[in-house]
Amino acid sequence: MADLLNIGTSALQSLQRALSTTGHNIANVNTEGYSRQRVNFVTQPPQFTGGSYIGNGVTVDSIERIYDQYLTADVRNRTSSQASFQTYYDLANRLDGLMADPAVGLGPVLESFFGAVQDVANNPGSLPERQVLLGEAQGLADRFHYLDTNFRDLDAELNGRIEAAVGEVNALAQGIAEINKQITQATARAGENASGDLLDTRDRLLVELSEKIDVTTIEQPDGSLNVTIGNGQPLVVGLTAQSFQTADNPLDPTQTIVGIPSASGELTDLARFLNGGELGALLDFRANTLNSARNELGLIATGVAATFNEQHRLGIDLNGLPGGDFFLPLQATQTAHPGNSGLSAAAASIDDVTALTGDDYTVAYSGGMWTLTNLTSGATQSGSGPFSVDGLTISVSGAPVDGDAFTLQPTRQGATLFAVAVSDPAAFAAASPLRAESALGNVGSGEISELAVTGTGGLPLGGPVTLTFDPDALGPGVPGYTVAGMAGGPLAYDPATEGNGKQFHLGDIELTLTGLPSSGDTITIENNTNGSGDNRNALALGSLQTSRELLGGTASYQDAYGRLVAAIGVQTRQAQSGSETESVLLEQAVAARNSVSGVNLDEEAANLIRFQQAYQAAAQFVSVADQLFQTLLNATRR
Repeated sequence: MADLLNIGTSALQSLQRALSTTGHNIANVNTEGYSRQRVNFVTQPPQFTGGSYIGNGVTVDSIERIYDQYLTADVRNRTSSQASFQTYYDLANRLDGLMADPAVGLGPVLESFFGAVQDVANNPGSLPERQVLLGEAQGLADRFHYLDTNFRDLDAELNGRIEAAVGEVNALAQGIAEINKQITQATARAGENASGDLLDTRDRLLVELSEKIDVTTIEQPDGSLNVTIGNGQPLVVGLTAQSFQTADNPLDPTQTIVGIPSASGELTDLARFLNGGELGALLDFRANTLNSARNELGLIATGVAATFNEQHRLGIDLNGLPGGDFFLPLQATQTAHPGNSGLSAAAASIDDVTALTGDDYTVAYSGGMWTLTNLTSGATQSGSGPFSVDGLTISVSGAPVDGDAFTLQPTRQGATLFAVAVSDPAAFAAASPLRAESALGNVGSGEISELAVTGTGGLPLGGPVTLTFDPDALGPGVPGYTVAGMAGGPLAYDPATEGNGKQFHLGDIELTLTGLPSSGDTITIENNTNGSGDNRNALALGSLQTSRELLGGTASYQDAYGRLVAAIGVQTRQAQSGSETESVLLEQAVAARNSVSGVNLDEEAANLIRFQQAYQAAAQFVSVADQLFQTLLNATRR
């Protein structure tokens, strides 16, 4: 009878565990990341009695966690990718809305500014039009400042979000390390049958971690899980979690970097290893979108200031004085790295604004020479300096030691520092400094149709420059103009073949001769005194709006801004498309995982009825065994 009772008792105990497990599944049907559990029964070892083996009941072999590591890993990967695309899209969409909005973009104020330049050209002697021009110039400066302020505010927001994300990554890593400890203890007690609930908790933490940064996991024999990021940088090793730290970027103190401190306390920047998730997207957006947008906006500001100033200096104002800088001249900025010896210096000067690319550079000293590196393309050149690259001259000086380094940002502060230098409306140089007049006694129609200056070194002229037509100026039968008052003649000019126009240079004077002159006809070039009605320099300034002055002579101001807006728009659309795609793939990955690990209430209800009926039958079996045992006792009692 004892065997019957043992068999019944084993059934009751096993079925009780099955019912508890089924109830646990039902209770956690809405628990995120819960993996359903299943009780696996096995028969107990039989007993050999009477020449044969008799069954000895049932026992629970294990409580199995229904789990597929590949589907779970796919959910983690999709979670990281979706969070990355969504974060990038949210940020890029804000930037795109700012740059493309006609109400706050740069395009409309550029149109208004050059419209005001054209108004002055139409009425160069009028002060009201000049005053309006100064107002539009200030409006242009304010718009540069407004856009740049938004960029800097977004950069500051990124710093805060990076610090917050790093804090969450550290907390999750520590949580995973603590769960690892509990799992290793459970594994030591139960072998491979560690608590499924602990494993689910660790998986949930890993999914939360993957929302912040892309991770790779490696399972260890003791049940713990190592977590790495990037190309194998450890985050969690067994029971120990590595903590990231944030600090000011030595290349740009306004931006935050993420790294792990060395034994000496120096923080190694790990940005290139931090991919995926929110943190990866924040770092990626700043490096590949925000910084380049700030540089390109600064390039436009620097280009406007430099090219407008260059032409403005070639004119004369309403008082007859040479034009000065209309906008504040802008220069490259440089930052010394914190560990520098202090014995060296570096500086960058802009030689050709049309060749600027918007890239940043570093120059570092090692092994007896300086190495200049383009931070965008990675191109390098080494030597003792100075270096010439992309319209810049980068000079180094002092007594450098190995490790000295500087960051050079030719255009980063362009929009920040853009300012109007002229405050007096009369100081706008609308007139050209020279004028040409044909003598009243000329017989032919020869004249100077276009007259401009390319430099101010020889101005004002010491006296008139006279051009006299001579059919034999360059030899018998070779016509041209002799030049008096300036070196550079005679000028070969054949009215028969070149009467429609031929261009010449006399020093910094650029002129175009046209017409059919007669022998002895003269043309005089002189200082443009009392030229208040002259608008030639204003027209030249107005033409800068459409001339290709930037990016190697391939883009106008509007073209460069349009390229910037288009680039941000493309990145925004790509991020949006990626986010939408990854959202669908994440839903599919979660559905695939849940089809294996999720709780099905219909199935659990069926199991509940099945185990309940089996439990009742086992209880009845124990009751029968007890009755038989009692009958036997009564029969043998005396």
